[in-house]
Amino acid sequence: MNRPRHRGSGHPGAAVDRNPGAAGRIPPDPQPEGLQLRLAGAVWNGVWELARRLPEPVAFALADAGGRLAHRGATGARARIRRNLARVVPPADLDRAVCASFRSYARYWIESFRAADLDPADLGRRTRDVGFEHLDAALDDGRGAIVLLAHHGSWDVAARWAESRGYHLAVVAEVLRPRRLFEKFVRLRESVGLEVVPLQRDRASRGAMAARLSRVLAANHLAGLLSDRDLTGAAPVVRLFGEDCRIPPGPVVLSKRTGAPIVPITMLQRPGRRWHIEALPALDVRDGSIAEGCQAVADAIERLIRMAPEQWHAFSPVFLADLPVHRRGDWAPSRAAR
Repeated sequence: MNRPRHRGSGHPGAAVDRNPGAAGRIPPDPQPEGLQLRLAGAVWNGVWELARRLPEPVAFALADAGGRLAHRGATGARARIRRNLARVVPPADLDRAVCASFRSYARYWIESFRAADLDPADLGRRTRDVGFEHLDAALDDGRGAIVLLAHHGSWDVAARWAESRGYHLAVVAEVLRPRRLFEKFVRLRESVGLEVVPLQRDRASRGAMAARLSRVLAANHLAGLLSDRDLTGAAPVVRLFGEDCRIPPGPVVLSKRTGAPIVPITMLQRPGRRWHIEALPALDVRDGSIAEGCQAVADAIERLIRMAPEQWHAFSPVFLADLPVHRRGDWAPSRAAR
């Protein structure tokens, strides 16, 4: 019998524990949400429902127009992403890349809103996949795989595609406000088969998150971690595109704890409402220090972003030189950055 083109995850014959109901396990918000936040949530919810109901060509055209308008009007965001992309693209291409990143981000949101409505067969026809022999080889070892993601391309559609091909994915999601909108995103992702593992800041929650991801990997499934943005100000310093930045050590720590390899993956947007998903060779960071492992992760993130720099949705400061002094932590520029 021929082997299926995509191996899928899990141990043979074992049922998939998707651990649904994450929204109900999140502790109540300790602070009441103000009127402005509630209004913002209502607007986002309205856009979400409109995006689902419009014909697909209309929804994507409106997203593109919205991205162009945001590029013109959002001066602060435009300056931040320009500084980030200036490390990646040559000066002659920078203006185009900055505008394209706004358009890509607007398209990402429409894709996220519509992800649960995508027909798996149609999604398969519109998606070209490359490099999944790397992921399948990692899963053949039976320890699962840590999927290394960046805020790049269309990661929600990537998750939908993966589940439709038999790869079960648990994704870590930061708990955001307004809570009702966050909970709706959780239910959306669970509706396509994903498991959502909420990210909270207290030590007990972080421990529970790590334990749950370890169980997912032990079942030979995938744990997805967005790893191009540090939210703590205390992550290891690495070199990314020749400059110092911090990236979260989570993928490296989890790999050392479980023995699971790290597989970098991105899903690129293509014209005509099509996609290209690509997996890179697995990283083995079990030996060596946390810092060395984080640098290997940073090198892989750099490779992902270079595939399509304009699809890097880096609207927050990434590089330490761009941060206010009080947010840089214990850092002095490395010799190569001076």
